[in-house]
Amino acid sequence: MPALAAAEPGFIALEGGDSRIEVVPALGGRIRSLHLFGHEWLHQGGAAERPRVNLAATSGAGWDECAPSAGGGTVPEWVKGVGGRPIPVGGEARTQHPETTLLTDADGHKVTCVWRGERMPWVLTRTVLVRPDGAVEARYEALTTGRERLPFLWSAWMVLPLTKMTRLRLPDGGRFRVAALSGATMTGGVMEGDGKWPRLILDEKSRDLSTPWSIPRKAQLGAWLDLGSGRSMIQLWQDEARLTISCDGAGVPYCGVFVDRSGMQHARSRGLGKVGTPTLCIAPSLGAPDTYQEALGAWQSMTWLVPGEPRRWTVTIRGGTA
Repeated sequence: MPALAAAEPGFIALEGGDSRIEVVPALGGRIRSLHLFGHEWLHQGGAAERPRVNLAATSGAGWDECAPSAGGGTVPEWVKGVGGRPIPVGGEARTQHPETTLLTDADGHKVTCVWRGERMPWVLTRTVLVRPDGAVEARYEALTTGRERLPFLWSAWMVLPLTKMTRLRLPDGGRFRVAALSGATMTGGVMEGDGKWPRLILDEKSRDLSTPWSIPRKAQLGAWLDLGSGRSMIQLWQDEARLTISCDGAGVPYCGVFVDRSGMQHARSRGLGKVGTPTLCIAPSLGAPDTYQEALGAWQSMTWLVPGEPRRWTVTIRGGTA
């Protein structure tokens, strides 16, 4: 008996200028399409890449919200009020069906999603709109509903296709730290490349991360960048198409950069083997790396939510051509 095709979840589309986005509440509030100035930026994926508990965000698709953390694990025992609590890989937010409302005001049409913590007392709100000039603006607010300070490792995971034409430019001067590497051997630390973009020695060759395709074919690299204070920009190019991600440094102090040159995070069976889809993931974040043990341990890179003091920040995305 043939299997029935899975029903596609409903979505909300917002348009402005030459831009269009699609938000899917049933998939954790995922932004599944980011179509700016004639170019689709997000990896579309399929049914196998729907958010699931204990599935890494890098193996997903589109733009997912990961809260209270993406890496999972256990909160250190010494954290008052929540020590010892387990957090699933991928976080809680991306597997929820957030409260979703569609609003219209002087800025245009907006979609607001609200996620609530299940294992810890937090609330995350994201309001996204497309401006008349085509800019996509995501406004965030996070707060703790508990009585104690709460360590919060929110990150927005934007999974994009990786090709030979992909170019990446990171803000100058920010500390760049490698958190994970497989499929290659790194010699020495992070160095400055042309234009001060990070450069690594992988498998005895210099690799400039401004061209992520240049890392070894079987490699998967995870790293984090300190964005510092003030506004910061990350730029990507696919051939002549350009994407600019702007963050308020006071609200978004870190950004993850994940390069899956091997494509094994999105591999599909074909014949007797598997065929991978190389991807690049950009993840603006409130902490680094994406697990509580490391962010509160050796890295010491964490944002704390204070009772009665909501934390607000904005991520703005613009498209264009080179």
